[in-house]
Amino acid sequence: MHFTYSSDESNGLDEDTHIAQTRDVRNGKPSKPPGACIHCKALKVRCEYRPNDSVCQRCRKGNYECVARLRKKRKPAPTHEDLQERAHDQDRRIEQLLAEWDQMRQSSKLQQLMNIDDSKHIGYRAGDASPEVAAISYFYQNIGRKRHLSAPPIIQGCGLYPTEVIDLFSIYFERINPFFSILDPALHGDPANVIWSSPFLTTVICAMASRFYTLRPDLYLKAHSFAHDAAATALINGCSGVDVCQAYLLLAVYPIPKKKWVDDRRWLFIGVAIRMAIELGLNKPAAAPYEEREALNRTRTWLGCYCADAAHAIYLGKMEMLGLDDYVARMSREWYMSSPLDVNSPFDVHLCAQTNLLLIMGEWRKNVKQKPETGKTKGDVVSSAIQAQDRLDQEVTSWMSRFDRDHAVRGKRLPSGLFAAYLRLVILADGFQHATKKGLSRDSDILRLSINAAQTVIQIVVDRLYPTGNLRYDMDARFLHVSFAAAFLVNLLRARFLPLLKESTQQDIVRLVSKLIHVLGSHSAALDGRHSPALYSRFLSTLLAKHNVFPARGGDSPPSSDDIDVGTAVDRSDTSPGLYSWPDVSGPHARRRHTLSLSAMPSDGLSMSPPSEGGSDVYGAQRVGDLDMDLSLSHFISTVNGGQPVDAGNTVPEVWWTVPHMHTQRVYM
Repeated sequence: MHFTYSSDESNGLDEDTHIAQTRDVRNGKPSKPPGACIHCKALKVRCEYRPNDSVCQRCRKGNYECVARLRKKRKPAPTHEDLQERAHDQDRRIEQLLAEWDQMRQSSKLQQLMNIDDSKHIGYRAGDASPEVAAISYFYQNIGRKRHLSAPPIIQGCGLYPTEVIDLFSIYFERINPFFSILDPALHGDPANVIWSSPFLTTVICAMASRFYTLRPDLYLKAHSFAHDAAATALINGCSGVDVCQAYLLLAVYPIPKKKWVDDRRWLFIGVAIRMAIELGLNKPAAAPYEEREALNRTRTWLGCYCADAAHAIYLGKMEMLGLDDYVARMSREWYMSSPLDVNSPFDVHLCAQTNLLLIMGEWRKNVKQKPETGKTKGDVVSSAIQAQDRLDQEVTSWMSRFDRDHAVRGKRLPSGLFAAYLRLVILADGFQHATKKGLSRDSDILRLSINAAQTVIQIVVDRLYPTGNLRYDMDARFLHVSFAAAFLVNLLRARFLPLLKESTQQDIVRLVSKLIHVLGSHSAALDGRHSPALYSRFLSTLLAKHNVFPARGGDSPPSSDDIDVGTAVDRSDTSPGLYSWPDVSGPHARRRHTLSLSAMPSDGLSMSPPSEGGSDVYGAQRVGDLDMDLSLSHFISTVNGGQPVDAGNTVPEVWWTVPHMHTQRVYM
């Protein structure tokens, strides 16, 4: 007998094939089955057959049943649909694991942020109830809803009890909303309603107001952290609504300081708000089925988007996302009194005024700034700048008469004349820069108007806003406006322009800028050394020091010494002077063969008297060896940004890591 090992390949046929081969009756004879039978396979030998015999010799001798060993039937290959379903199952599992991970991370974050001393809490308590339970219990009783409620994460994470939430809402609508009034107190002023209908907007309102909540000084950064998370969650989950649009807009207008400019998300928030507003149809006149107050709320939100977009585009040097042909903006002149039920907000008049001022500004930017191919000469630019500022001046005069007639108290509290004077200065500064290429005379209109516009901006802030006690609640952009005006005036004290100024004008500039420095650094304006007014106060002090001029305490009743914050005024460390000063342009393309030594100037910085009046001498012309100058607002921002473009991802100097024009939130995505 011949023994040999058998392999599995010999049994590679399935049962149907085996039967077909063993019971082939085509010739009337059984065929030999492939492979070995069960008994021979166990012995690892081959089956041996006699001719025409279907039973092997070993099974016949041992009287075994000769059964062929069959291979298990193979599973069919998975179809394309099966593979897709398997991939979808894996995706769902991954999403489930990520959700569990986010929940664990959120719980860990809550535990870290809730290390708060309960003795600091002043608010409603139901025994030892947590802030979330207390909020649900308190506001649930007020609105009487009979369903499951869940408070926004900021409530539990920041330990906000009901009365603290109410205090934050009061701070927002009494102090902050008047400066950027896109929320209607009748619709959004009651936290018992907003906390359930719009958790995102509730979170943003609490975060905005927490900056000024003196009972909880530790609350600000924690609250803004939850506002960032809420913004990201709303974006990822595709949340939409007028209230969501308003929340994004508020995050853009009242940003939080960031150490790196690359972390700025203000332009992103404005873009999200505008895109959402367009999808909601806010850019169209509101009609039925909206109620009167809701229709006004929709239009007010769109005008807020338009103003925020245009204002940010101006000082960031970007193109506006919304054009001059916007219907709602162009028809907004009478909107503030359009309600037949007289439910317009008293602040709507200022929103309409700023919209129409920005329309004029947009036309000027389109015709002059963004069309160099028109071939306009420098003289044309100067003339166009003067004409544009005349239009702004006439426009604000018209609106001031409306303020006095319709809303006298509100008009005085929030003077739109400051915004108009700031826009005038932006236009005139561009014209002034072109005029300096050929030289200026002491009686130049562009020089006189530029000084007047800059002084008006500072005077309104110092003499009208500051005494109200509301300056600290203003938008960060307002401090940018007034600081730009002050920096423009200080720039005129350099030797190149000093002969253009009368001695009295020089003294007025130093006195006015010094007063502004003390106002911005005072306790009434700056909450602490990192608040925007204090930072700009520090910057202006350094800018004066570059000309050997230092702010003086005297003159026109500046804030008293008791009102000066020692952390931001007397003992503060100024920004390093550096080599260049605004509006100088550094870099390889700057013409710089020699620079004026500031140490050569007299200590008072004011001894260079201009020539006698009536002279026709021309001064300030660009000369060989002079530094190139850029008087634009965007270059001013670049200067306070440490000399880097606003879109650079560099870390700003420590003293300026909270410069207000770039305060925006980090969004986790």
